Amino acid sequence: MAKYKPDQGTIARTSAYLMVASLIVFGADTLYLWLRTSFRQADGSPGWPARDLLGSPLPVVSETLSPALIIVVVFAVAALVGLYRLLNRPKTADLLIDCETEMRKCTWPTLEETWKSSVVVLLVVVFFTVVLAGMDLFLNFVATQYVF
Repeated sequence: MAKYKPDQGTIARTSAYLMVASLIVFGADTLYLWLRTSFRQADGSPGWPARDLLGSPLPVVSETLSPALIIVVVFAVAALVGLYRLLNRPKTADLLIDCETEMRKCTWPTLEETWKSSVVVLLVVVFFTVVLAGMDLFLNFVATQYVF
């Protein structure tokens, strides 16, 4: 699989791949746990996805080889390869390359500007919280004393 424009948009493509790949790995882990615990036999013992195929744990990973593990590994590898191919399609790669190019043109705030802006936002949030809480208490008082 040749990479489309390999020396352009590396940061955008890598970060997009890592973010979506982490979701795929999380989904695979959730699928694995679901497959191992959801299928139970009538007597309460683990069902076919949790059946041990080797009789001993796999070296290094200390997991038993089960149909659930095989399904999850095949799903995860297929999804990761599909994601790699998707991110290297010309339209997708050009979009990510253009995004990275535009992000390099942005002027980013300094650390001091970021702190000052964050403090202003927090103060405004606290102010409006106090104002809305006061209005709520006042209206609640009026409604309970004079209306109901």
